[in-house]
Amino acid sequence: MPARGPVVRALVVLAAVVGGGLALAGGLALRGPGLVAVCVAGFFAACLCAAIAHEEHGGNVRAAVAAGAQAAAWTVAVLLAVAGTAGLAGGVIAALLAGTAVMGGAAYWVVRSARAERAARPTAAPVPPGAPRVATLRPAELLSPVSQLPTRALGQEWLRTSTLLAGRLDPAVRAALVRRREEVLDELEVRDPGGFSRWLGGGPVPGSDPADYVQGDRIAGTDAA
Repeated sequence: MPARGPVVRALVVLAAVVGGGLALAGGLALRGPGLVAVCVAGFFAACLCAAIAHEEHGGNVRAAVAAGAQAAAWTVAVLLAVAGTAGLAGGVIAALLAGTAVMGGAAYWVVRSARAERAARPTAAPVPPGAPRVATLRPAELLSPVSQLPTRALGQEWLRTSTLLAGRLDPAVRAALVRRREEVLDELEVRDPGGFSRWLGGGPVPGSDPADYVQGDRIAGTDAA
């Protein structure tokens, strides 16, 4: 929506102004030991976040330093804002605001992580509406030598592999099917070059059985009419 950007920016500016005012009030309200405790908390938060970023980014020092600096700044700002709220409105209101902020931050982190996970998931390639869904194909189905198959079985093999190639297959299985089809075509051409040429001349459209054009079988090294 067009108004969403300006509204969000206005809310961010308002939150920054209010938070900055509360942090300033907290800094004035805290005494020396309180300010030291806030700085120590910021230091520990910076060390923790820097170590986590260092591991996640494969030892990138710049990313670790940036994460540590942000963690320290946010920790000090939040603690000062809580102290300022406690000084202006009381400890109960400060505790309620702190709890609300923690829960809101956790919800934002969960939603952001879920969106990042969905965005990182690979998307499946589109499949034609009429194409069968084929996940895997056992290699044993492709091991029968084409020279031992009757001509009619070779035609069925051609039609079967045509249907399989229209579906989703692993790359290795797809390559095996392509090689199998090449062997089938070579065998059909050897058995009846003339008939094979007529089939090619008519255009091997989908569903066209080359066995309707090729005559003769070669089983176990012999030719049979």
